[in-house]
Amino acid sequence: MRIKNLRNILNWVVLVIPAMQVLLFLVSWLINAALPESQVRSLLGSEGIRWFFGSFVDNVAAPPIVWILVAAIAYGATRESGILEAIRMRSDERRYRQTFALRIVAITTVLLLLVLAFLTLMPHAALLSATGQLFPSSFSRSCIPAIAFCIIVDAVIYGILAGKLRSLDDVVAALTRGIASAAPLILLYVLGAELAASCAYVFHL
Repeated sequence: MRIKNLRNILNWVVLVIPAMQVLLFLVSWLINAALPESQVRSLLGSEGIRWFFGSFVDNVAAPPIVWILVAAIAYGATRESGILEAIRMRSDERRYRQTFALRIVAITTVLLLLVLAFLTLMPHAALLSATGQLFPSSFSRSCIPAIAFCIIVDAVIYGILAGKLRSLDDVVAALTRGIASAAPLILLYVLGAELAASCAYVFHL
């Protein structure tokens, strides 16, 4: 029932955002026609139409879409590998392969954290900014993909060692199924990002 309610909400949001986009087209045109001295730009004018089509990719191509994609890949790998179920089990309930796989994952996690620490916490580390700051820096701009990468590596290693991911096809399928789950978020982001950019263009925000 809860999933169905979420889907109903999503369906309404997907309907409302394009409707607001169409309304913005009309309102911007009406205001610009009624008050030509105003600073409001019309999306139905030649300049507005050129902006809408010409800047669509730039409006959508922002860090959040990358964050959604890499988080979705990490989610799919985690779910398909079965690592979360193994973590929730009591130690006496796990099979030997699960226990062995978790130990290797723990070692891998420590190694990955050591690498990140070396790249961020050491003096003159590679991922620090030119002034030696962690925020903002190359690390702060890529911390979500870095965390997702660590999760993906751990999940894939566990899945292979525990026998959940038996072939390359299984690994690729695990990495891509999360993207299918995140498809509604991707749709919402694309619609919302374009609406927000359109509002900023029309009202000089």
